[in-house]
Amino acid sequence: MSDVFRPRWLPLWLLSCPAWAAGLPAAPDTLALSWTHTLSMPAPERARQPATVLTLATPTTANAPQAWPELLAQAATQSASNRSADAGALAAQAQSRQVWANAWMPRLDASASSSKQRQTYNGLDSRTPASSLTLSAVLPVWRPADRASARAQAAVAEQAQWQARGNRQSVARELSTAYLTAAEAAEQRRLIEAQLALLQEQLRINERRLQAGAGTVLDVLETRTRVDQARATLQELGTRLASQRLIIERLSGSAVRLPAGLNPQGPDLPIVVPELMDALRQASERSPQLQDTQAQINAAQATTQARQAESWQPTLDAVAQAQRSRQVQQFDGITEKQNLTTQSVGLQLNWPLFTGGYHQGRTQEAAALLSQAQARRDEALAEIDTGLRDAYQTLAQTRGLIEVQRQVEQTATATYEAVRKAFVAGMRTNEDLLNAQQQIYAARQSLVSARITAVSAQVTILALLDQLDPTGVAPLTPLFDTAPLQERTP
Repeated sequence: MSDVFRPRWLPLWLLSCPAWAAGLPAAPDTLALSWTHTLSMPAPERARQPATVLTLATPTTANAPQAWPELLAQAATQSASNRSADAGALAAQAQSRQVWANAWMPRLDASASSSKQRQTYNGLDSRTPASSLTLSAVLPVWRPADRASARAQAAVAEQAQWQARGNRQSVARELSTAYLTAAEAAEQRRLIEAQLALLQEQLRINERRLQAGAGTVLDVLETRTRVDQARATLQELGTRLASQRLIIERLSGSAVRLPAGLNPQGPDLPIVVPELMDALRQASERSPQLQDTQAQINAAQATTQARQAESWQPTLDAVAQAQRSRQVQQFDGITEKQNLTTQSVGLQLNWPLFTGGYHQGRTQEAAALLSQAQARRDEALAEIDTGLRDAYQTLAQTRGLIEVQRQVEQTATATYEAVRKAFVAGMRTNEDLLNAQQQIYAARQSLVSARITAVSAQVTILALLDQLDPTGVAPLTPLFDTAPLQERTP
């Protein structure tokens, strides 16, 4: 029977039946109707609900970390990218010590030699075995190019340290993004599961109404389509959760347990970032990207000084040498021993006069590298300023959006209650009821996305300020439900 030709007295007659109105079980040949007045899954239905959706399984490691700060702390030491960056910084420091030692520290060398010489003179054989021992010392007195190169290498080592810190912030940001995406997907799955339970309940009601002649096949098909769409969404969310878990495990270096969603008893939205102007000031002092480019400028300037110095300034070294040699000459049956001891102290000057354009090319190279470093600093300044302003703008807009979405949710809930009552009275169709229900869950899903977006904006700010660490995100941890995800089988 279609809704167009349905008698107006039918809804009143349906409501007058005691068994249907009370939602009690009726006889086998009698239709029993029951209405779910809330938008969450009833406990009996949750117990009977078959797990038909593939979702993320809980890792087998019982003590796997699941809190956000724990994951950041573990990634800081276990991530292969961080370990590689730290090793590069240590290598740069070692190279800096090498160049500094070559420019400032004395050098002491010992050498020994042994030889045997044989000659024939007018048919007579002559043998001369000889040995020598030498000890030489060199003290750099004036090496301007080498000392400028040492300053340049020290700046390169500092740059490597800032690059390692920047890499650590990049890893923390990637891990945090994956964690937030997983928390959002888990919370969205909760909402979809509750919506699916309500849709399945509505589907059973429509099937019973169809059997009683009070409903239509279209009502059943519409509801069944929504059920299938909800199941497909659950499959997609399960895939997303699995992908984010793999990202977190790659960055943290071990198995992890993802959060079950957002904590319903948690705080609204903690703000852990400073004001915009304060953040801009801190970024100029603490941002790894900006400090990296500044260290590169310092290295390029020192390299330029080194190239200029080596092109025309001399080097002066103090040298000292002590040598002892022994020689035995055997000729015509006569043996003559010679022992010689030599000591020398002096100064050695080296002054480049003409190199064929070699030093001029090195000077031009250093000048070009300095221009490149200055351009990188300007680019980093623009990126940090734009990134901070955009993140603060996103945070402010999202905080306003959260309040609007809450109002939308309240309005959609009131609308649903009104449409449900009108549907019971026969004044609204099944599609109207499904659309009203969908509006509630769409508002709730938008609210979840807005809260995650607000947290992501703060993550971006903390990363730009070099503060994305366990201490920085600790106030945000109560927002999430750290209970492990439930394992489900297809």
